[in-house]
Amino acid sequence: MISGYLRRRWLDFRNGHGLYLGFAMGFVNFILIAYNFAIKKIPVLDNLFSNTLTFSLFFIAVYIPLSIIIGSFHRKHQYVVENEALYRENWIWAWIARYQIRQLQGKTTPEENDKIMQYLDFILKRHKKEGLMGLEEKFDEVESLDEKIKSNDKSDSSTIL
Repeated sequence: MISGYLRRRWLDFRNGHGLYLGFAMGFVNFILIAYNFAIKKIPVLDNLFSNTLTFSLFFIAVYIPLSIIIGSFHRKHQYVVENEALYRENWIWAWIARYQIRQLQGKTTPEENDKIMQYLDFILKRHKKEGLMGLEEKFDEVESLDEKIKSNDKSDSSTIL
């Protein structure tokens, strides 16, 4: 359990650093290095961009749209390849997909059905997504409301809801 906790914190650290903090620091660092080593060394560009702020605003105005265009191209052409590679390494996806195929073929056991439902319910509850758990739970709620209404025949049913 501690091992799983530490591994999740390590993943959170890497994501926080790599996707946000490291990215922001690297982006600012890239602008400063480009300004100090490229712009300041070339007199024409140094006159055009007289200070770091001017260069930074120009750089951001050009760099962000260019990054969006490249990112869009990547998303449209490369994600399929990346997702396929991830699916090949994802044993949970393979387990659930295999289970679904076996279920469609009528080859699953009641124990297997219970095990996979408990696993998926655990995930949904952990993410507070109980509303996605299926109709059985909704029917249970309706039945319990029916019982309350029947037991309180003479009372106003709107107080139950």
